[in-house]
Amino acid sequence: MLRPLAEAGGFVLERWADEEAAAHVGSRTVVARAVGRAALASVGASRPAALAATGGAVPQRVQALLAPPPARRALPFVAGAFLLTLCCASLANAASDSESLVESAERAQCAADAKASGAGHPMRRPDACCDHRGAGEHGSHRR
Repeated sequence: MLRPLAEAGGFVLERWADEEAAAHVGSRTVVARAVGRAALASVGASRPAALAATGGAVPQRVQALLAPPPARRALPFVAGAFLLTLCCASLANAASDSESLVESAERAQCAADAKASGAGHPMRRPDACCDHRGAGEHGSHRR
């Protein structure tokens, strides 16, 4: 089921390599000839039988190299940056929610401890130990 995806990925990778080679060499025609020669040299190599309705991968690569270079597209970079920003924001939100959950659990435990130890004392509030007057007292109710 993933074989077409792997083949398409392989083709895109080869096209990317072709474009990089053309940029490095400075001539798309020279790279197209090199791709064609490499394909002719590997004719004797065994490969799986496939229908070549579009002429196969090598003619498509050569044809793409003989055409004008493709325009640079900013959309993949913008989409990647957006997804990265979204992931970072989600991670920050999850961390904040986790911290709130832990603090709520600590207050509930503190209130339960205070209620259990001071049940007979009428003036004691059940959440008295949970008042956070300073950062140093945070978590001081633990024994």
